[in-house]
Amino acid sequence: MNKVKLGFAQTVITPNNPSAVFLDGYGDRLSPANSVRDDLYAKVCVFISGEQIFILFSLDLIGLRERTYELVSDQISEITGIDKSNFALACTHTHSAPATGLLDENPINYDYFAFVGTKCAEIAKTAINNACEGTVSYEILPEELQYGYNRRGRNVINRSIRCAVFRDGDQKIKGAICSANCHAVIQDGQAISADWLSELNKISTPDTPIMFLQGRGADIDPQMHIYTDREQFTVTMGKSFADEITNGLHSSVSQITLNEKMEITYEYARIPMLKLTDAQALKDKAKELLNNHLTHPDEKYRHYFFRELQWHRKMLRMIEMGEDFAVTVPLQMMKIGKQCAFLFVPFELLTLTGDKLEKLCVDNGYAPQSVFVCGYTNVTMGYLAPPEEFETGGYEVDYSAQWYNIPYTSTDSEPAVIKWFENHIK
Repeated sequence: MNKVKLGFAQTVITPNNPSAVFLDGYGDRLSPANSVRDDLYAKVCVFISGEQIFILFSLDLIGLRERTYELVSDQISEITGIDKSNFALACTHTHSAPATGLLDENPINYDYFAFVGTKCAEIAKTAINNACEGTVSYEILPEELQYGYNRRGRNVINRSIRCAVFRDGDQKIKGAICSANCHAVIQDGQAISADWLSELNKISTPDTPIMFLQGRGADIDPQMHIYTDREQFTVTMGKSFADEITNGLHSSVSQITLNEKMEITYEYARIPMLKLTDAQALKDKAKELLNNHLTHPDEKYRHYFFRELQWHRKMLRMIEMGEDFAVTVPLQMMKIGKQCAFLFVPFELLTLTGDKLEKLCVDNGYAPQSVFVCGYTNVTMGYLAPPEEFETGGYEVDYSAQWYNIPYTSTDSEPAVIKWFENHIK
C-alpha cells in the first residue's frame, strides 16, 4: 500500500473593503459591514495516495449555497485541474463573514467569492508541494468544550474536541485538524470576524496550520445568557478552546502511519422534504404578509415580512409547477481504510444526527477519535432536523426554512442522509 502524504497551508481571505460586503447569519442586518475585528482564513490539508488526491478546506465563512459553492469550486478546479469531487469546502459557520446566500436574498459580492476560490487554489498548490510522509495521532481531548449549551432547551449536547496532528519523519508538527460543536455567534455587530475561532487563528501559523471543522453544533450556542461583555466572552471562549488545542498538539498519544486505501465518494442525492399541498392557505398568508410589508412603520419588520412573503410565493410556485419538494445536495465522504473517516454533510447538523453518524462509523470499525463528522460542507441547505425533534418543534424545525427560502425538512429528510452514509461507510 502507498503511504499517504499530507500537506498543509493557509491564507487570509478577509475582504479588502468591508463596506463592499453584507454579512450573513442574522436576519436584521440591513447595511454592509463597517469594519474588520479580525481576519478570516482559508486553511487546507491535502491527502495524497499514489495518484489519488483529496483536498480538505476549512473556510471562515458561514456556509455556502449552490451559487457560491459552484463559483468557489469552479475557481479552484479550473486553476488546480482537480475536480470538485476530490475536495471538500467546510465552513466554520461564523455569522460575521460575507453573505454567501445562506440566508437567501442577502446581497452577495460575487467578486469576493472569486477571490476566495483563487486564494484556495493557491494554498492547495502550496500544500501539494509541501506534502510529505509522516505519522498522524488522533485524540478526543480530555478537556471538553466550555461555554456551550443546547438552545432548544434540551440536554442533548456533545462537548467533545477532536484533534488530529500530523508530524513529518523528523517528528516536526506540520499541521493539525480539530473539530468541535458550537455556533460562532458571539459577535453580532457589523464587523467582519471569525468570532471565538479567531483565538484559534492566532495560534495557527503558515508553518503549522491548524484547521477547524464545525461538527454537530447547529443546536449549540455559546452561553451569552450568562455573559454581558461580548468582546470579553469572545476571547474567553476562544482562548479556552485554543489552549486545549495547544495541549493536544503536544500530547503523547500513539501515532500511526496512514497506509491503507483512500476512498473518496461524492454524489448528488435527492433528499425528501415536506411537501406542501394547500395552495389557498399559502395565497391567503401571502396576501396578509404583503399588506404587513407595505404598511408596517418599522423598516426591520417590513424586511421580516418581505422575507416570509418571498418564501410563501416560492412554495406556491412549487405547488403550481407540480414539484416534489425534494432538494438536491452533494453528499461526500473520504476514508482511509479503517484509519480515519471524514463525513461531509451539506446541512446545519444537529447534535443527535452527528452522534448517529459517528456511531455508524464506530459500528463499522472506526475508532471514535478518528471520525470527523462535518456539517456546513460544500453547501448548507438549512437545518437537518432529526425525526426526534419534530415533537418539540421550534425554529430549526418550523421556521428556519423561510430564511433559507427552501422547503421544510420532514421526518424523512434526516434518515435519507444517514442511509446514504450507511451505504458508503462499509
